Amino acid sequence: MEKKVVKNFTLTYELDILNKKIKLNGNPEVDLKDFLAKLKASDDIIAQMLYKNIVDNAITEMRIMAWSGIDIKGWLKEVGVEE
Repeated sequence: MEKKVVKNFTLTYELDILNKKIKLNGNPEVDLKDFLAKLKASDDIIAQMLYKNIVDNAITEMRIMAWSGIDIKGWLKEVGVEE
């Protein structure tokens, strides 16, 4: 007999775009560039998915708040994201 278990797993993060900081699941705030570098270097599928999610959401938020004058390409370079 085979039994499968299906569960949902959620991560919550607070992204401070202007200060380039991130807080994950209520843990202390960390530098976004360092955090993204660790995720990008990982072979883990969850780390890769989280990396993509953070970058995609940051780009979307910066487009939404375009009035603030943020240079999206410059911001991505500052946090270590290559195009």
